[in-house]
Formats: sequence, structure tokens, C-alpha cells
Amino acid sequence: MRKFKRIYFVVLFLTAMILIAAKKNLATNTNAGFSGSLPHLFKDTVPQKSINDTIPVKDTLKITDSSNLSTDTGRKVSTDTFTLKISKDTLSGPVKYYAQDSIVGFMDSKIMNLYGKAKTEYEDMTLTAPSISVNQDKHMISAAAGRDSTGEISDYADMKQADNEFKSEHMEYNFKTQQGITKGTITQQGEMFVHADIVKKVDARTMYGLGTFFTTCNLDHPHFGFRARRSKIINKKLAVTGAIRPEFDSVPVPIYLPFGIFPLYQGRHSGILSPSFERNDQMGLGLSRLGYYQVINDYWDAQVYGNIYSYGSWSVNVQPTYRKRYKYQGSFNFGLQSTRRNFPGDPDYYHTNTYTVNWSHSSDTRSRPGVSFSANVNASSTRYNENIPNSNLMNYNNTAGSSITYSKTWQDKPFSFTVSANHNQNNAARLVTINFPNAAFTVNTVYPFQKKESAGVKKWYEQLGIGYQGSFQNAVAFYELPDTILHRSTLRRMLDTLQWNANQSIPITLSLPPILGGAVMIAPSISYSQQLVDRKATYEWIQSLDTVIAHNVKGINLKQQMSMGISFNTALYGQYNFKNKNLVAIRHVVRPTVSLSYTPDLNKGNYQRVKIGVGDTASYVYYDKLAGLYSRPVDIFTARKFGGINFGLDNNLEMKVRAKKGKKQSGSDSTDTDGNSDSKVDENGFKKIRLIDGFGFTSSYNMFADSMKLSPFNLYFRTNLFDKINLSANGIITPYRLDANGIPTKNYAWQGGRFNIGTLTSASVSMSTSFQSKPKDANKAKQRQEMINQQMNDPMLQADQQRLLEYMQQNPAEFVDFNTPWSINLSYSLTYTRPSRVTGAYNAQYNGITSSTSFNGSFNLTPKWNFSVNGYYDFNTNKIQTFSMSISRDLHCWQLSVNVTPVGIYRYFNFTISPKAGLLQDLKINRNRSFYNGTSY
Repeated sequence: MRKFKRIYFVVLFLTAMILIAAKKNLATNTNAGFSGSLPHLFKDTVPQKSINDTIPVKDTLKITDSSNLSTDTGRKVSTDTFTLKISKDTLSGPVKYYAQDSIVGFMDSKIMNLYGKAKTEYEDMTLTAPSISVNQDKHMISAAAGRDSTGEISDYADMKQADNEFKSEHMEYNFKTQQGITKGTITQQGEMFVHADIVKKVDARTMYGLGTFFTTCNLDHPHFGFRARRSKIINKKLAVTGAIRPEFDSVPVPIYLPFGIFPLYQGRHSGILSPSFERNDQMGLGLSRLGYYQVINDYWDAQVYGNIYSYGSWSVNVQPTYRKRYKYQGSFNFGLQSTRRNFPGDPDYYHTNTYTVNWSHSSDTRSRPGVSFSANVNASSTRYNENIPNSNLMNYNNTAGSSITYSKTWQDKPFSFTVSANHNQNNAARLVTINFPNAAFTVNTVYPFQKKESAGVKKWYEQLGIGYQGSFQNAVAFYELPDTILHRSTLRRMLDTLQWNANQSIPITLSLPPILGGAVMIAPSISYSQQLVDRKATYEWIQSLDTVIAHNVKGINLKQQMSMGISFNTALYGQYNFKNKNLVAIRHVVRPTVSLSYTPDLNKGNYQRVKIGVGDTASYVYYDKLAGLYSRPVDIFTARKFGGINFGLDNNLEMKVRAKKGKKQSGSDSTDTDGNSDSKVDENGFKKIRLIDGFGFTSSYNMFADSMKLSPFNLYFRTNLFDKINLSANGIITPYRLDANGIPTKNYAWQGGRFNIGTLTSASVSMSTSFQSKPKDANKAKQRQEMINQQMNDPMLQADQQRLLEYMQQNPAEFVDFNTPWSINLSYSLTYTRPSRVTGAYNAQYNGITSSTSFNGSFNLTPKWNFSVNGYYDFNTNKIQTFSMSISRDLHCWQLSVNVTPVGIYRYFNFTISPKAGLLQDLKINRNRSFYNGTSY
């Protein structure tokens, strides 16, 4: 019996082992994670020793030599023993999760619940919420917002994926399909904020919304927006809705539109330019800037827009822009304008056609070192600006200028070449001047006697330098008047005024060692120049007109000049020390300059003496016949032969004081408690303050002149008082007596009577100052200034800069800086010109004095209300020539502004309430009127 039990136990044990082995083998063969057969076996790299076994055993595994393997790359050779198959339902990456409070996992349902500032990350998706639930089996994640004791949301569920962000009360999202559904969602698309009761995300780019609210207000409860029941949103591209209506502060406005389209593009995209409504008394009702913007390619785009008014006025502009990185960029604008004021048959009916051409171009010197090309063209009809409606800034702009320049500099050589074209026009006088072509070739100063490799002090002759300058100019000037007035065509007038000249000069310089212990610097020089002109002028005084008339005589004429001189410069210092502990010293610096020069008379026949007046009151003036048709009289003692002394005296005054406590040493300009920022504090705690930046005079004495040897004294003065008030003055004093016509005589002012240094013939004084409070946020103020500078210096916006400046001038309240509580800018100018028949300013009732002041200021009445004014006052007429004021209100995402110009030729009124966001810049309530009180020519 015992033996039978042992046999039974052994059989049972063997049976169990066989069953376990069979089950394990079956599980291995049926595992879904493994498949395929064993790979090819390769020859072992470690040779085995041959063992003579007495019992031969046949090997069941065939070892294949690697040299016999196929080299066909099309056959896949597995390098591992097993191949792992990835399930289609497996995620493409790990899911990371974190919770501050706790994590609860349910292994059977594979659900993880996260509590307390929970966070989940998967690829480019990050979800943060007060609580998160992750279902690993279904690849689902859900999150809910947190609420306070009153039931209000205290913390949203926030999901960020790529550049998208969603804030929701509740959301469910599938990792694998990227589909989900959210409730109470807020997301931002560019400048647009989208609020929705329910959002269904069907793929990575497309969403459907129910109860959608579109706004540019960034608050959770926005001030305004557009509400639609259903919407479709294509990420960063477009949003389309059904019936839509506006809301203000949750109050619906009963204005319905059948559908809504909101562009959500980032960057450039083609589209319609929305117009704005305008009203003008002379032109009627109108649409402004209606047009289309087209992106042509990566380098070009263009916009076409126009204005149209009910009285028949219209304008059209074509404005392409181009840019190629690291090479060039620019913009072009061509505009046509047809202006009709009032109605045909009215006595004040007015009609004219005008044009404008603008081109701005700049090249990157890195693309072609040594070569540059730039253009800044602003050409137009002389009446174009005055016919722009509702634009005071452009209406008063009477000047325009253009320049196109190409230059080349040879590297490692002293040569440079420049070709340019210039244009200037005076819209008030309707005079247009064009200079083209202008060419210049320059050889920079070279030192022929200087050694290539020198050591020690250079010899005096090694400092001898020679240069060369050659140029050619061509000019055309004409008045833009109807041909019937001058009875000649514009082309004919241009050919009649065509002038050219060619110049060349050779300057020679020499630097000598200083003398008197280095106190006096010596610099001799010599130069020779020639000028060829194609015509000369003759002058005569017409008694009946009481003026001088000039006539042109064509022909090639030579004008040449040679000068030699030597100059001496030094500086003298005077200082007065104080015993006061705060005021240390005052220093006076005097810099006298004396130069001896000689200019021989090489142009005796180029000057004409003209008699002005009759009888005993007659006097004589001189004209340079080669200076041009519209040149002014010249001083004969400086225009012809000159040999004498040029002298001048420059001064400045400084004060040295002890800096107040708390003032830190600085290597750059800094500001103390008094607001002074023009001084530096040295290591001993002292700082220097400039009292007078400069004052002095210059003049000359011509020893070869037969009379009037002493030239007028030019006086100047400049300073910056308290680092706040810029003050400058200059004047001209003639040292001779004047006759009844205001013309200098040969007698000195101090001869034959009491001492008198001369007569003040002209003078000017200008003063300006600005005060402003510190900004509330310094970083915000810096960013705002950088943005303005970038826009004003961007060549792509050159064509629009004038329009932008005009719009800013016309609507200052829309550009109020609420970050600066207040600012004031004041300027004053006074000029004096002694009446004279020669200068054309002779009038018994004219005293020669003109003065005016301009002012502007901005004040924050409250943190959200701002009031600003600017104006110009003429003291001669005792009238305010221009005056405007504005008031604005910051409405967070909106801005209200009222602008009034009650004084001037162009009077204007404007009321605007508009969103701040550029996306809705045309969605504004605008009411404006303009009044024109001037006359047309």
C-alpha cells in the first residue's frame, strides 16, 4: 500500500509538470505581442574547440555561414530574436500627470482621478484644472473648473495645445482622435476672444460652437460683442456664424444680420478694405478708403482704394509694397484726385484734377558692400494737398521734397561715386524745382609722402594731404500754372529754365605740429575750384515797379576760385573758486579762432553793379551774374578778391557743484533730485552743470577791398536752462551806416558821432520747453515709444506716414497715452528783419518784427478721462491761427473721443467711439463735419 502511494505521488507530480509546461508553451505561442519565426542564425565569432565525443550526436540546428547570406537589400533581416507588434489603440506617447492634493486610481476601470491643482501632459497638450479624470482604457480625459462658496468659478480648466488655449467650466477630450466637447469655454483667436456655451472639437483645426459670443474685450464678462446661436470656427483662419446681433454690457441690440464672418488670419492675407463714412461741406457725403488688399507672393503685396463723394469728387490710389530680406524693401503709391466743390453754376463752384506719386526704397548694405541705393519720392500737383478733405495737416503742408541716390564706394580705395535726383516744390507759390541728373566723384584725402609702415613721430611733409571733388548738376524750375496764363506749355517752360553746371575742386591740407608748448594748433590749407555754367543773368532796376528785373543770357561761362590760408586755434581757461561747500567753482572757456586767407579775384567780369533809386537817394548793389536768375544781391567785399583775416570767439560757461546725497556715480547722464540730467557725478561726488553752452561772434576783414573791408558780425547764443528750456538766439550786425533805402554805405557806424558798433539788420530768438509727469508704468512707456519709432522708421510705411500723421493730428484723442498723467509743450519764436527795398520788405507800416507761439498739452482729468489742446498764436495779428481740443474716455476695450477745431481756415468737428482692437477698427460710430473758410486760386 505504501509502495502504491509512492508510485501514485510520482505519477501525479510528473503529470502536473507536463501540464504546467504545456500551458506555458501554449501561452507563448498564442501571445498577440509576438509573431514570426526565429531569425537567421549567424556564425559564432568565438571558435569552439573540437571534442571527440564517443557518442556522436546529430545537431538539429543548422549554422549558416554569413558569407553565404544574400546581400539583397530588399529582403528584411531581423536583428532581434522577437518582433513587437504595437496595438492600433496604443497612444503615440506617454501621458504625464501630477496633482498637488491626491491621486486616486481604479485598476479595474483604469481610471485615475487627480485633485488639487492637477496637471496632465501629452505631447503638445497641457491641461491644468482643480480636478482631472484620466480614463486610460478609452483614452479620455475630463476636467472641471473650481467654484467658491458662492458658486462662482474661481479657477477654470485650462487646456493649451500648440498655440491654442481653451478656458472652460468643463471639458472632455480624447487623446487619440483629438476630439472633445467643452462647456462654458473661452478661447482666443488672434485679437478675437470667443465665448461659447458648448464647443465641439471635431479635429485639430475645426470646432463647432453653440451659443457663441465674439468680442475683442479680454474680460471674462466682456463689455461688448456679437452673439450668434451657431458658429463654425476654423482655427487661425475663419469663423462663420448664422444670424448674429451685437450686445453691449449684456444688453442686446435689436439689429440682426443674416450671417457673420470673422477673419482670424495671422499675418498677411487678401481681403476687402472696409470704408468709413465722411461728410464735407464742399464735397458732400462720402465713402473713404474703400478698396481691396491683395497678397501677390512672399515678396509683393498691393492695395487699391479710393474715396467717392456725393457732389462728384473722387480719388483712387494704387499702393504696392515689396520686401526681400537682407536685400531691399520699399513701397510705391500713385494717386489720382478729381475735386468738385459745390454745384455747377454756383459762383463758388470749383473743379480740378490732381495727382500724387510717392516712392520709398532702401537697400541692405549687407547684400552689396560698398553699394547703396535709396529713394524717398514725394511729388504731387501743387493743389493736391489743399484738396484732401478733412485734413488740416495736409491742407497746410505747402512744401514737398524728393531724393533718389545711388552711391558706390570702392573698398580699400579712396574713391566714391554718387548719382542723385532731387525735387522740391512750393505749393503756395506753385513753384517746382527738379535737379536731375546730379553726379559727384570724390577722391578722399590721400597722403602721397606718407610711408606705408612708419614708426615714431611723423615728418611734417608726411601730413600733406591732397583730395579731389568733381560734380555735375542739372536743374529745371517752373511754375505749375495753366498754359493759358503764361501762353506757353509746361514743357516749353521747363526747357526755358533748364540749367546745368559742372564743378571740380582740389583741396590740399597740411597738419603742422602745435606751437607754444602745444597751446596753439596750426593748420594751413590751399584749394582750387572751377565751375562751368550754361547761362548768366543781367539785372536792371525798373523804377515804375520799384524792383530789380533779371534776364537770362545763354552761353558757357567759367567761374573759378582759388584760396590759401592758415588757421590758429587755442583755448583759454578761467576759473573762480568759491568757499561755499555746495558751489565749488565757475569756469569760463574762451576759444579764439584766427585765420589768414587769400582769395585772388579770378572773376572780375562776373559781377554787375545795379543802381537802385534816383537822385540823391540812389544807391548801388552788386549781383553775381552766374549765381542764377533768382539770386539775391551779394556783398562785393566778400564775393570778389579777398585777402585778410577771419576771426571769431566762442565761449562757454560751466559750474561745478557738490552733488546731493543719494546721488550715485554714473558713467552716463543721470538725473538728480532737482531733475538735472545734463551732468555727470565724478568719483569725488562733484558734478558739472553747463550754464551757457555757447556764445560768441564771427567776422572777417578784407584788406584788398576798396571799401567796406569789415564784414558784418554774426552773433549767436545757445543754452539749456535748468535742463528744461532750450534757448537760442542769433543776429547780424552791419558795422556801416545805412541810407534811406536801408542799404549800407561806405562809412563805419562809429565815425562822425557817438560810438556805435553798427546796426542790427536781422535777429531771431527761439525758445522751447516741455514738461511731463513720470509714466505710471515705465516699461509700458518704453514699449510704446519703441513701437512708435519702429512704425515711423519702417520703409514699408513711408507711403502711409503722411496719412498716419494727418490722422493722428486730426484725431489726437484716439492716440492718448493714459500712462502719462500730464504733459505740456511750449515754443516761442521772434524774428526781426530791418526793412529794406533790396530785401523786398520795405514798407512804412512794417517794423520787421514777427513773433508767434505754439502750445500743446495733455491732462488726465481722471485715470480714464483725458483732455488735450494744441494751438498756434500769431502776435502780429493778435489772433489764434489754429486751435484744436479733444477729450477722450478709456472704455477698456473701447475708446470714445471728441475732437474740435473751432479756429482756422479749415474748421473741423469729430465724434468717434470705436474698439481699440485693430481687427474691429472699422466698426466705429463716427460723426464729423468740416468747414472751409479759405479761397481757391
